[in-house]
Amino acid sequence: MSSSPYSLPALKTKADVEREKDQAKVKRFQAIDRDIQDGRLTEAAAALNELQKEDASDARIYVAGWLLALRAGNAKSALASARRAVDLAPMLAMPHYCLAESLRAEGDVAGARLSAEKALVLAPDNMKFRELAVNLANALGDYAAAEAHLRIAYERDPKVPGIKTMIASAMRFQQKLAEARQWFSDAIADNADDLTFSAAGEDIGQADDVYAHYGLAMVAHEQGDRDTAQRQIAEALRLQPDDPEFLYLRAAFSGETPERQPEAMTRGVFDQYAPRFDKHLVGALKYRVPQRIAKLITDRYPDRKLSILDLGCGTGLVGASVGRIDGHFVGVDLSLPMIEEAKKHGAYTRFHHVNLLDALDATDANEFDVVVAGDVFIYVGAVETPLRDAFKVLKRGGWIFFSCERAAEDGPDLVLEKSLRYSHKASHVRTLLDQLGFVACEFEDVDLRTENGVAIPGFIVSAQKPL
Repeated sequence: MSSSPYSLPALKTKADVEREKDQAKVKRFQAIDRDIQDGRLTEAAAALNELQKEDASDARIYVAGWLLALRAGNAKSALASARRAVDLAPMLAMPHYCLAESLRAEGDVAGARLSAEKALVLAPDNMKFRELAVNLANALGDYAAAEAHLRIAYERDPKVPGIKTMIASAMRFQQKLAEARQWFSDAIADNADDLTFSAAGEDIGQADDVYAHYGLAMVAHEQGDRDTAQRQIAEALRLQPDDPEFLYLRAAFSGETPERQPEAMTRGVFDQYAPRFDKHLVGALKYRVPQRIAKLITDRYPDRKLSILDLGCGTGLVGASVGRIDGHFVGVDLSLPMIEEAKKHGAYTRFHHVNLLDALDATDANEFDVVVAGDVFIYVGAVETPLRDAFKVLKRGGWIFFSCERAAEDGPDLVLEKSLRYSHKASHVRTLLDQLGFVACEFEDVDLRTENGVAIPGFIVSAQKPL
């Protein structure tokens, strides 16, 4: 209907005015986001300052400020912005997501998870939020929660790349091996049906998931199915021929005993394990080696005047047990997240992010009073080289303390266990120590930890470099 010339003009309501103002503000936020994405951080900061002057209570300002701070490399400011956004808009999902990401960057994985879960409650269909929740659940070892999140994602979109493999992996870590095996197998079957073609229509191969083959190989190994384990790790190697972990596993699954575990393999385990290492190992697995080694050290150095090299220091359990000393306390570890955890104890004077073999090789002779290697050789394998180099770096009269899983005396000197950790024959270790020149060698039988309710037998060694 055409309007009459005698009609009154349409009046804008207060809601209309506010809606128009917000639409204009949205456009300003969009421009700020483009500036941040394109690296025009100064311009973005100036625009955000103007918005803040107009209305400092708008949570969107602090969400944008969070992103700006991240791009500028200012983690502290990003965290503060995220907290402010949550305070202003606790019923919006995005501020909780921002806070979760900042807390994760700070190493507060548990806090990050709580914030991520809050974001998901408010926005359950956001797959980015769910992915973060999965990663944080995995980091904390809550594989049941990770599986639950992944199943929701699968129900919403079963075509998400790698989703079946991720669900299978979560099952594997819960020891739901039969179910995990089926999901890994289904993922492989799906990939086999998903052929890719060139523009000319020629088959150029399969869109295969290397981690499905790897996961199935690991499940088969854990089930004692050597044939499947060998076959699937061979498939993984076909897809990634130079992967050091796959090469190592091929040898292990073939019954060989490689002398060393690949560095990347060990690092990957402990990078993910760091946030829950202390709670799980000490609490659930009843790990007491650090406390025992700490007592051996303080018994020999009651005045605490000494220098210590802690090889594979992990989260610093030895340092926490020994406490502060009058001297250098150096931690060495492959995993940077583990080192970050170790720093919290305040016992170490410095750290080196490097593998222990390289650390020993690069250390001058006669540098340390004590060398520690607690639960380290189970990943290193052959111990002759690290023991020889430890002898070198020790001062005269210095001591080495280390632990090993015990191998049967009627078997090989070095055994790669089903757990893919190494065990050592005590008599062989004693022979090596004697050959290298150590004296006062003592072996203490201990249960290193428990796994699935079963004690893992081992021994702790004390040995001295002659005066």
